[in-house]
Amino acid sequence: MKEDNTVQSIEREVSRTGGVEEPRDQPHPEEEFYRSILYEAPDGFVLVDGEERCRYLNRAFTRITGYTREDLPTITAWLEHAHPNPAYRQKIQDMWEGLLQGDRSTLVSSVVCGDGKLRDIEIRRSPLENCCSLLTVRDVTDQVLIEERLGQTTSELTAVIEAFPDLFLRLNADGTIIDSRAGRLAEVPVVPRTLLGRRIQDLFPAKTGDALLGAIQQTVRADAPAAPLEFSHTEQGEVRHYEARVVPLHETHVMAIVREITELKQAREELRRHREHLEDLVAERTAELEHANRQLEHLLYIIEKTERRAAEEWLDASIEQGTLEAAGDEVARITTDAAGAVVFANRAAGHLIGCTAEELVGRPIWPFLAGDDTREVLSTEVLSQGRPGECIEGAMLVRDDGLNQWARISADPIIDAAGAVIGMICTFKKM
Repeated sequence: MKEDNTVQSIEREVSRTGGVEEPRDQPHPEEEFYRSILYEAPDGFVLVDGEERCRYLNRAFTRITGYTREDLPTITAWLEHAHPNPAYRQKIQDMWEGLLQGDRSTLVSSVVCGDGKLRDIEIRRSPLENCCSLLTVRDVTDQVLIEERLGQTTSELTAVIEAFPDLFLRLNADGTIIDSRAGRLAEVPVVPRTLLGRRIQDLFPAKTGDALLGAIQQTVRADAPAAPLEFSHTEQGEVRHYEARVVPLHETHVMAIVREITELKQAREELRRHREHLEDLVAERTAELEHANRQLEHLLYIIEKTERRAAEEWLDASIEQGTLEAAGDEVARITTDAAGAVVFANRAAGHLIGCTAEELVGRPIWPFLAGDDTREVLSTEVLSQGRPGECIEGAMLVRDDGLNQWARISADPIIDAAGAVIGMICTFKKM
């Protein structure tokens, strides 16, 4: 009954002062107390009767919105001032009806204030007796801006999370799973949401669980990310590989970021096998080259030794005869490898073929031999069977200038220490 009297007193005082409370002579102490609360409160207050007339508003309302009671005789007038856009006003009007009828207790809308600025205003309704309502008005512009920025940040973080193929787990310091979220590209989560509230180390074998708990405790103690941890987990009989990174959050919480690296591990293993195979091929090729080099060095040594012996024999024979052969009658010699390619030729051989000795090196000997019988003797008897061969009746040589030259040909095989034929020495004498 006292509250009803207080409201009626406020209504009478409002009608006397025009909507803004002013002191009056000898007020009742309790009535003065309630009036001072409404008048000095930091929030705006509006008293609305059952016919949606504004019976009272305090100065905080005028400070927040810029409107006085003369500007807002009714709720309809408030809507026209605060929402000049008809479409938006219609939307807000429906919300106002729900607020005044008690279907909702709070309304937040963008309001055009008396100074022309746009502010976000929160209005709360408290029902009073006699179908009256007390509306509490608060400027929440900064709060709405913060909420919008927070929503934008949350949306961006959600987009980032969904863009990565990772599972994000929020954990307590003891490893209890508080929340989990998986990116769209993530494989089947290793920790489903049905296990929230369980400790992550209890979901894996002891060795893996201890390693995860150790990473969590290290992160909490150092307040810094722990070193990445790799572990394996068997799912439906198939071993899958994962990498976990633990980073600190607030209040001894941590975030475990789990990514499946099975394909990466397989690619690394495949690369390792290819690298080992390549190393084996390189080693094998190196061994082949070393063997070929040894054969070539041995061949060159035998050629040098054979040529030296032949030169000594020729010199001894010349001394015994008392004269040296003329330069034009010098014996021509060609040394080949096992395939018949020229390895060494003396100057007389070059004269015989019609080129320099250097030009003969590397060329096969077979095109210089016109007869098939001569080629058969050299390739079969000398190179294949390792026996000396000779064409006593002579053979026709094909020179580089296209002319033919008859010559006697003899050949001796070059045999290494293992008994393999590695080449031959051919001697040519003009006929």
